[in-house]
Amino acid sequence: MQVYDTVKKMQLEANVEDLLRFMQEGRQVDLVLYEPKTDSDGYLTWDIEHWSAVDAKRYIRTYTLKGRVLRDSTTHNIYDIKTDFKPEEAKEVQLS
Repeated sequence: MQVYDTVKKMQLEANVEDLLRFMQEGRQVDLVLYEPKTDSDGYLTWDIEHWSAVDAKRYIRTYTLKGRVLRDSTTHNIYDIKTDFKPEEAKEVQLS
């Protein structure tokens, strides 16, 4: 998939494993969604997901809605990543 590196100002080709490696190396992956998502409880709505690694097996996801960073976050283990991290469904993937 095409990923825009906002630090190096260039497009690159990367797969999910590459994105996970970038996160473990200290980078953040931003998934710009086609339309806002809402959680199953109707509590949280977002249009951008910001993913980063806490360590080799733990990840954190923060959220933005209409340019405003939300205070909420969720944590994920390496197994959650397989079901919750979906860059292939994003309109745009950015590496920051």
